[in-house]
Amino acid sequence: MLALVALTLLTWPRECARAAQTAPPSHAQLQLIAKPPSGEEKVLWVGVLFHLDPGWHIYWQNPGDSGTPPKIEWHLPAGYKAGPIQWPTPVRLGSGSVIDYGYENQVLLMTAILRTAPATSAGSSISADVKYVVCSEVCIPGKAHLSTSFGNTYSPAEANQWRALFEKTRSQLPKAAPKSWQASAKQDKDSFRLTVRGAPEINGASFLPHDPDEIENSAGRVFVGGDDRFSLTLKKSSQLVKAISTLRGLIVLGPGRAYEIAAPVTQ
Repeated sequence: MLALVALTLLTWPRECARAAQTAPPSHAQLQLIAKPPSGEEKVLWVGVLFHLDPGWHIYWQNPGDSGTPPKIEWHLPAGYKAGPIQWPTPVRLGSGSVIDYGYENQVLLMTAILRTAPATSAGSSISADVKYVVCSEVCIPGKAHLSTSFGNTYSPAEANQWRALFEKTRSQLPKAAPKSWQASAKQDKDSFRLTVRGAPEINGASFLPHDPDEIENSAGRVFVGGDDRFSLTLKKSSQLVKAISTLRGLIVLGPGRAYEIAAPVTQ
């Protein structure tokens, strides 16, 4: 049985290590880790774990008004294929006229590794090149090469630690919208009015856009609730240069309650 194990940064070549002695601190430490598999699973979960210094952050898939999301280039043995990054629900960052979406402290960016052919032999390597930007008052680009091999085993403590982290992260992923929800959006010159029908009465909601330059991230969201619906008025971005047919993003009702929506836009 194949197993993926915790993944650590490769040791830099000696000349790179000498250069790193004078480089500024990155404010981010990265690990490549894996959820302990059970049985002959066709999907193996791995993830890049970011440990961020206090006050520093990285970015969501839509970074907001500044920044760049992490990018991961996978190098896999024959018979394996990497899926897309599974992005946990981000937080709003910044103040004033610049608002971003991202992560502080610690975040695991999970990816499914699909087995598309008969299993390869133990010892086959898996690695990832990661590029990211970590920001506080200033932004610092970073990169890391992470690697491990199949066929190793976890200690019981490691297995429990990584399994718990993957399950916690899974609980932070946005969910599909309830089947009863019917989302739509009407637009005028300056704003979108996003309405969700078929929802129980709620006291508040926020909207995080999947696509940049559609709404003003720093503008307030005007919430109106009702017995079986709610709506949010969203100011259009000054960078929006062409009409959009679908408003995509997350409706966030609270911790662990983020839902994917795709609302058709009409006049």
